[in-house]
Order: sequence, then C-alpha cells, then structure tokens
Amino acid sequence: MMLLVIEIFATLLVLGILSGFLRTWQIQNDEREKIFLAGTVPNPVLDGLYYGAVPGHTVSWLGKKFYAAREKGINVFSDGKGGEVEQYPFVTSVGKGLHEKNLDVLKIDYDIPGNPVWLRLVVDEVVQVAPGWYLGKLEARMIPGYPFALTYFELKQ
Repeated sequence: MMLLVIEIFATLLVLGILSGFLRTWQIQNDEREKIFLAGTVPNPVLDGLYYGAVPGHTVSWLGKKFYAAREKGINVFSDGKGGEVEQYPFVTSVGKGLHEKNLDVLKIDYDIPGNPVWLRLVVDEVVQVAPGWYLGKLEARMIPGYPFALTYFELKQ
C-alpha cells in the first residue's frame, strides 16, 4: 500500500513538473512576450490602486494597491456581494527578470509571513508597456533556479 502511494505521488510530481515546463514554454512563445520584453520598469513608481485583468479569463481578482513609500502592496478581490476584500500582501523591488536576465522589472514578491505556503512561491514581474498600462507575468519558484511562468496579467490605473 505504501509503495502505491509513493508511486502515485512520484507520478503526480513528474506530471506537475512537465506541466510547468510546458506552460513556461507556452508563455515564452506567446505574442505578449515580445511586448513584455520591450517594456521598462514602471515610471513613475506604482502607487495607489491599479485595476487588473487576466485576458481570456474571468477572475475575482480586481487589481493591486501599491504603497510606493513602503515598497509594499496588497491584492484586491471581489467579495462576490458587490464589495471588495484585500488579501495577499506583497513586497516590491526592482531587479532583473527571473527568465529575462537582461530586463529590469518591478518584482512583486509574496514570500512574506502570513501568506499561504503555496503563494509564497509566487513572484510577479511587471513592466510598463505604455503610459498607464503595465504587463505582468506570474512566475512560480517551483524548482530552484528555474521558475515556471504561468500567465500574463495587465494593470491599468
């Protein structure tokens, strides 16, 4: 019985890793990748509420609130009753992209106490692609040294 459980776990782990590599390949070959690579670090620094969207998907996520002076922020979601709820704080910094080592990005890191374990693996990378328009990429640090790119998202003021 224990051997069966180990085999099932190992199979699921391998499938998860393969799925991560496939998804990363899809994201890096998406038409938005060229737009992302042409982007720059947001200027001026993001401060206040930015409305979010995940093109092609319906989500309860409404956007992000940035507190530039503290290099922090929090996500904003619909509560399903016409209101909003703030969840999942993050810290921000400017640095090189996880995949694009020659590209400076705004990093949004969820690896802070209080966030769920699964979320602490996530780093968003954001670039400015036009005045008031920002393209982000959600990355998961599943394998040390090789993050998986999962999806794109947009932010607008």
